[in-house]
Amino acid sequence: MLGSGTPSFAETGAVSFLFDRVGVVEFDAKVASDEAMLDAAIEAGADDVSSTSAGHEIYVGQDRLREVARALEAKFGEPRKAALVWKPQSTIGLDDEQGEKLLRLIETLEERDDVQNVFANFEVSDALMAKVGA
Repeated sequence: MLGSGTPSFAETGAVSFLFDRVGVVEFDAKVASDEAMLDAAIEAGADDVSSTSAGHEIYVGQDRLREVARALEAKFGEPRKAALVWKPQSTIGLDDEQGEKLLRLIETLEERDDVQNVFANFEVSDALMAKVGA
């Protein structure tokens, strides 16, 4: 939209081919060990589990999100998140300088009233994340 004063970066869905639409169920790390969460997620029908010190992310096909979330909630209590997300198929590593610029851009985008969600496919260092307080 040239000349309208509103920036237009790309059309809706212009880069969606780089992401998969999946369900994610997130729990704090303290609710279960990595192994216990993996076992429960497999039993519930999840496709993938990622466990870190920040927590557990359980990925599932979007058609099974509710079923898997309920099974895990029965075992571990209410998750901190259960939603459909765009999961990147691959990620791009950024150095701290690039990462800091990108994080500021994302923060600016998220502050706009007309932006509902921002999904990205980058990785930055834990030190940078701690520095920016994200």
